Amino acid sequence: MKRLTILFFCFGWLALSATSWRVNNNPAINADFATFEAAAEAATTGDTLYMEGSQFTYGECTLTKPLVLIGPGYYLAENDSTQATNLEANFVSFTIDTTASGSKIYGCEFDDNVIINGSHVVFARNWVYGHTGYGSGIKLAIANDIINCSILQNFINKITDSYYGYNPTAYNTLIANNIIGGLIDLKSGASATLLNNLVKGNIDVYSSVIKNNIQYYVGGSGFIENENNIFEYNITSHPIMPEGVGNQTSVDMDLVFVDYDGNLSYSSDGKWQLKEGSPAIGAGDGGVDCGAFGEPTPYVLSGLPAVPHIFEATVPSAGSNQSGLPVTIKVKAQN
Repeated sequence: MKRLTILFFCFGWLALSATSWRVNNNPAINADFATFEAAAEAATTGDTLYMEGSQFTYGECTLTKPLVLIGPGYYLAENDSTQATNLEANFVSFTIDTTASGSKIYGCEFDDNVIINGSHVVFARNWVYGHTGYGSGIKLAIANDIINCSILQNFINKITDSYYGYNPTAYNTLIANNIIGGLIDLKSGASATLLNNLVKGNIDVYSSVIKNNIQYYVGGSGFIENENNIFEYNITSHPIMPEGVGNQTSVDMDLVFVDYDGNLSYSSDGKWQLKEGSPAIGAGDGGVDCGAFGEPTPYVLSGLPAVPHIFEATVPSAGSNQSGLPVTIKVKAQN
């Protein structure tokens, strides 16, 4: 309990102009709230909910007001120097309602669909994959007529704006520096900017700018040539790509990533870093690297939020009147 308390006091440095609340559904932890629902109801617009990692899921939740959610990240046991505890802030499914426009969600884990119904939402450094992985149908869905949402630095199964059989429109969506195990599928009424994503399946969009992306599965159609798209500086394993400046086709992905086949000891997200001599290095617009780790908003391993985090803590079970309780912690800043 002491370790978690120290960790989120450290997180509390971020929010000085609004109220910050600790949320932990472990009965042994004395947090401000034990459930997301209770915390969200009590919070006011602009407040921050620090969703602490727990062995219990926070369940199926809907956000109905503009709030900031900050979790500890994901794949915490796989990457070095993440958090002092490896427990994630896990949800089953999550809906951002129209009344929650302007919300920001960081560092959380979602086992089922995430639906964005609000505009001006920032959804960054989250895990939306489902434990059955690619092909499970788990998606980040832009499911209403929204504008100016940012989907950044996530580890996602697939992104779509089609949900429950209807085709909404989403305008000016920024989709950047994500690792996507499936496809990106936006309908003809949508418009987006796709930068520096790593995508396994098809990129099927309209009226969009598609730059510096890597599509690595040779099956399917790869980059699909729809109306009013700009394709530049993309890399694909597929032999065909729509016409554009700086594109590369039929690229051997074994030459691109440090652990493309997963045979080495890299983490689930670390394996997608570029290897030395990769054809993606410097191949993007303006000389940036292609793929999720390229500038200006490179993917962050484990989705660690941009707040200081304690990655190692030693808390004795007992102290003394002479020495007190000697606690040793190691803290890192995080961009």
